[in-house]
Amino acid sequence: MKVRPATVVLTVGLLSATAHAQYRCIENGRTILTDRPCSSEQAQGSAQPDGRQRNVIGDAANSAYATATGGWRGQAQYQATRAGVVSQEAHTVVPLTMEIDPQGKILGSSPENGCKLKGLATGLTGTVAHLDVTFSGCAYPGFNRRMSGTLAVYSAQKHAQLLLTGVSVGIGKVAESFDIRATLRR
Repeated sequence: MKVRPATVVLTVGLLSATAHAQYRCIENGRTILTDRPCSSEQAQGSAQPDGRQRNVIGDAANSAYATATGGWRGQAQYQATRAGVVSQEAHTVVPLTMEIDPQGKILGSSPENGCKLKGLATGLTGTVAHLDVTFSGCAYPGFNRRMSGTLAVYSAQKHAQLLLTGVSVGIGKVAESFDIRATLRR
């Protein structure tokens, strides 16, 4: 039997993809093999390369902090400085939730202070994502602005550090700076 090179490459590629799949997830009624933890629906278990079932719950806990994509939640501190003085009316610590999809879209909110955020994340191949987000609906109007920063994932500690900053400077205006910091978990 004569085997075409393209057929061999395709077969090897399929075998390679299957060997690296760690999770068997059900999404929209379909079973999908993936190297990432299951998103929202139930995990079905997965086989190790030797065919034995692996502990999906334990593996998901370990690999959940391998990437910046996915859901994050925790307490966030919102702070503003005007002319070098911390604004007490702007300072608050409230719950923040944020979701980064694999394509980089960010959606999130802090309902207690009315803030909603959306934007983009870049550099999602590692454990540090660069964020460019716009806040709206915030009770303190100074936070309703575009901000940039990072989400750094610390796998061993099972958390991520969020830092977003924004500055408002202009001729004849008092300089203002804004920052949002949080320790987030899955």
